[in-house]
Formats: sequence, C-alpha cells, structure tokens
Amino acid sequence: MPLRDFPLPGILFFTSGNPFTGSYKGLNYRVDPVKAKAEEDSAAHFKAAVWTGEQCSELSEMRAIAQFPLDEEGLAATENWLREQYQAFANEE
Repeated sequence: MPLRDFPLPGILFFTSGNPFTGSYKGLNYRVDPVKAKAEEDSAAHFKAAVWTGEQCSELSEMRAIAQFPLDEEGLAATENWLREQYQAFANEE
C-alpha cells in the first residue's frame, strides 16, 4: 500500500487538543484543533495552514489558511484541501 501524501492522525488526536505539522514535496502544513467558544458563537473546528520555506510556521508567511468542522467529515475535507493547496503550489513551479 503506498503512503498517503498528507497523512493526518485520527480525530481523537485532534479532539485531545493536539496540533499536527508535516510537509510534502516542499509544501509545509499545520492543522490545529480550535475549541468552541460560546461567547464568540464559534463552533469547534480545524484550522489548517500551508507555507513554504525552511522556517517554522510561526516565522513564515502563510500561503493559505482554512477552517473545517472538527469532525470526521471535516478531517477528510482538511486532507482534500491540503491536496488542492499542493496542486496549486506544484503548478507554480
């Protein structure tokens, strides 16, 4: 079985509050779980970001940022979004 291009951990990893970072062929990515905030009327969600270069996410300019529901469907959507971001990045080169 071939390796997946953007292997993300399962939903339990994220609902436990863990962020995840990785890279694929020059495109770096970070996926953070964000807790719901009733006072701001925001639901729990994934925050996904991509960047290029050798620096960490905190020191880099993000190429794109997106949010997805913090559930199984949102996890699949996040992985698909990362693939789309990679395709856009690869087409620039």
